[in-house]
Amino acid sequence: MSLDSMADILHCMEQEGKEFWEVVLAADMEERQVSRESSLAKMLTTWQAMVDASDSYTGDRRSVSGLVGGDGLKMRQYAIRGKAMSGGYVSEVIAESNACMRRIVAAPTAGACGVLPAVLLPLCKYEELNQRQILEALYVASGIGAVIAYRACIAGAAGGCQAEIG
Repeated sequence: MSLDSMADILHCMEQEGKEFWEVVLAADMEERQVSRESSLAKMLTTWQAMVDASDSYTGDRRSVSGLVGGDGLKMRQYAIRGKAMSGGYVSEVIAESNACMRRIVAAPTAGACGVLPAVLLPLCKYEELNQRQILEALYVASGIGAVIAYRACIAGAAGGCQAEIG
């Protein structure tokens, strides 16, 4: 099954009695010709790369131009002071999403690579999500991203950075 439209995914969910994430998992297995275990292992590796990149963030690295890097640490320090109007979770999302000049997990593009970790890492902490719930969330995000990628431009070279993140 291709992930070309939400209608197709929803139809498949209804026909096969599967949850959204399971439809996306099945599509990945079919497309890459891998087992369920292999698909789950690949997704776990992706998640672990996001966790590792976050855990290794120190805030001291900058881009060559000096325009990128360090802002995540500033936001995290601001959030710790407890004065952010947005509260704990949203402050964590903002802090996590800033460029850390480390490993990039293209999800789905390098320009959008901070979005999933920025949302899921604090959510994992605040909601105490287990590994299975995180993997399910990643498959849901993958399915939605696949539909968007099929229906719209996500290439920064063609649509600018807004296309990557949008």
